[in-house]
Amino acid sequence: MLNRDPFRLLAGDRRLFGSVAIAGVWTLVAVVAAVQAVALVRLDGRGDVVSAILNRLSILPLWALATPFILYSARRFRVVGEHRQLSPLSAAAHLMLGTLFIVSSNVAIRLPAAFAADGGGFDALVRSTMQGVAEYYPPALVVYGVIVAIGHFLFRSPAAPAQPTVRPTPAAPTSQPVAVDDADVASTIVAEPAPAAAIAAAIDGHITVRQWNRVHLVRVEDIDFVEAEDNYVVVHVASRAYKGRDRISDVESQLDARRFVRIHRSTIVHIAKIREVQPLTNGDHAVILRDGKVLRVARSRRQALGQALGLEL
Repeated sequence: MLNRDPFRLLAGDRRLFGSVAIAGVWTLVAVVAAVQAVALVRLDGRGDVVSAILNRLSILPLWALATPFILYSARRFRVVGEHRQLSPLSAAAHLMLGTLFIVSSNVAIRLPAAFAADGGGFDALVRSTMQGVAEYYPPALVVYGVIVAIGHFLFRSPAAPAQPTVRPTPAAPTSQPVAVDDADVASTIVAEPAPAAAIAAAIDGHITVRQWNRVHLVRVEDIDFVEAEDNYVVVHVASRAYKGRDRISDVESQLDARRFVRIHRSTIVHIAKIREVQPLTNGDHAVILRDGKVLRVARSRRQALGQALGLEL
């Protein structure tokens, strides 16, 4: 039976979900700011309510429009790297970008009034902007930093699994030391990265995911789905994820086409882990995995998915 839960369908489209989330958050902030402006006017007993509300809300559309770009900069310039190391250059880049946005947004909201009939022109614009920046720069920079922190959280890299101590075997000096984690989900070869196809051929039932100087051996039967993320590939296994510096085509070449199907140029799914297929608008479809994860199916991949499932979509 098809599940038409709108929240799951919305979650399946990450771009749409992100846009709705951003609009919703800033709408809530606008409502709170408007209530605050009304309260201040009522308590003071002076001033115009409409003018006070417009003054409070004038800069919020600029923040809402800038939020996707701030989140992108958080993904591009990570203050804390994969190894929990601080990056002063990334922090300086965010400080520069935040300052530039705060100054330019203050100029934008004051520009119409400065060049009105009796607004005072360029000199009035400079004075008003300097006053606004001096007054609002600290809290505005804090808000900018919060958005960057949210971006770091959303685009954080999965933590690498803890590696047990490995000792080489004396009887086989030419072999590489191998360790198996507590959950027996994957083995790890600690050595110089070897060709993925060679390792996959030597160890049946596993695929390889290269991460710096480690090669993770992940059991095929445990894989839920694989997705590309910029120049990386992420293999999702139950509640864990292995992120490596491979191409998704390299991982696809190690998988059995009878058990895995590519539903998007950046997504490969394990057929046995699919629970439902749901139709979306405009002929699109979504795949629901057994753990509730929702994955978008590209139109160009719909026929391949139908063939893999023995259905007509």
